[in-house]
Amino acid sequence: MLSIQKVILLLDDFHFNEFKNHLKESNAELPYKLVTQIRKDEWAQLESDDLCKAVYGTKDEKSKKKFFQLVHYTFRLTSYLSRNYPSYLTHNISAIEKFINKGELQKANDVAEILLDIADKIEDFTTLNAVLKYYAQQAQITENKNASIKYHQRINEVLKSEHIINQMYLYMRENLNFKGKSVLSDAEMQEHLKFYDLYRNSKTLSIQFMSRFAYCQTLNYLNDARFYNDEILDELNRLTDDLEKNGFVVFSFSDDIQLNVDYLKLKHLIYKMNKDDLQKEATNLIKKREPLRFWKNYLNTPEIIYLSIQASYYLTHYNQGYKKDYYEHLPKEIKQQIEFYKKKCEEILEKPIWNEGLYVRYINLNSIYCGFLVLGPREDVKKSVEKLELLLVNFQQIAFQRLYDALFAILILGYFFLEDHENVQECYKRYEKLTATTSKNTENDLTIKSIYYASQWLNNGRKQYVEKFQGVLDKVRENDKLQHLQASLEDMASYLQLPIK
Repeated sequence: MLSIQKVILLLDDFHFNEFKNHLKESNAELPYKLVTQIRKDEWAQLESDDLCKAVYGTKDEKSKKKFFQLVHYTFRLTSYLSRNYPSYLTHNISAIEKFINKGELQKANDVAEILLDIADKIEDFTTLNAVLKYYAQQAQITENKNASIKYHQRINEVLKSEHIINQMYLYMRENLNFKGKSVLSDAEMQEHLKFYDLYRNSKTLSIQFMSRFAYCQTLNYLNDARFYNDEILDELNRLTDDLEKNGFVVFSFSDDIQLNVDYLKLKHLIYKMNKDDLQKEATNLIKKREPLRFWKNYLNTPEIIYLSIQASYYLTHYNQGYKKDYYEHLPKEIKQQIEFYKKKCEEILEKPIWNEGLYVRYINLNSIYCGFLVLGPREDVKKSVEKLELLLVNFQQIAFQRLYDALFAILILGYFFLEDHENVQECYKRYEKLTATTSKNTENDLTIKSIYYASQWLNNGRKQYVEKFQGVLDKVRENDKLQHLQASLEDMASYLQLPIK
């Protein structure tokens, strides 16, 4: 029996209708036809040739080749169930128990046989563990000692896999959180990376994928320069492909690992692609992912990620509020796009979803919102700095050090665009004090320093600030990942007539 036949037989009515409707809404006509036929046949399943004929109307060699490609493709589409309903197989354990208690041993074993295969294939450890226990006890009752031992040994392997997955989650929660240390020694960093590397080559796909993601996320989260190496982008691309090919593998409910990998990839590409290609890639990566249903109940992280990427993009390419009549000369379509994202932020901020556990995310979204505001007309720039100042005051007891560099980059830009050089200086002093012991994003840090030096030169004309601005620009020029920042600083220096080399 084909894997897709086994899956369809194991689905209850709810999950089958969810899957069938998903195929219909996705215009997957042939997969829809295939699963409908399988469901119709129930346990009297057709052989492959006859099932091919039922779908294609013939079973010649050409049709059979297309049929098996369809079978493989349709099984991959069960990723919809794995991602939205990772426990979609578990009801079969209750079905087996009912059959046994009714004296229908063969029916129970028929379900158990295909359940064991599919649960193993999609790495549903909970269901796999339960069906192995069923077989182990059955072997014990029928005095098949060797089989019973074999099943218990397999249970140990499954429990070990579950333990490793939980250990990785625990390690990430303990070490990659906003309240944790933000500055690590090389030895500490290597300890983190070594932990995830232990499982990189695991034969269990969920463990392997989780470890590879966590490795990249560690470099990103702790602002390690190695995150932007080509090798990491290659790894993210491979991981994306592997997750796509094996989308039927289940992870913990409400863990959107594919989205998390997409985010890391987008963050990496911000520093490598031109603005048009980046916009296209961002749209493709974010919009091709149908949001998982659990997001209806929580702050929609996919939406926040998309807004964050867009804010970073527009701040990178349109942070020219120091120019006279900047906003008036901004292209109409850019104004409309910034206004659209600004309104999206406002809509989310007004939702009744914010509670005590979401302070850091609330601050983050407000920072994104202020990023769009600072690119607007003068009244929006004023609103941006006022809102950011309120955040710093109202949430000073909340640990959000990892957001400081992004928040202060927007704040100092706002004061600079308002030509408020006194507050630029004050803002810079606070930034240096608050981030003295934290890891900083290189681009944000160099942006803040360059704005401060340019502001001080405009304010007092001292040569030392031109020299310091020159020093920042030289550092930027040495980093081929900051070419967009180089272009921005050179354009600003030209417009402000800073006497740099």
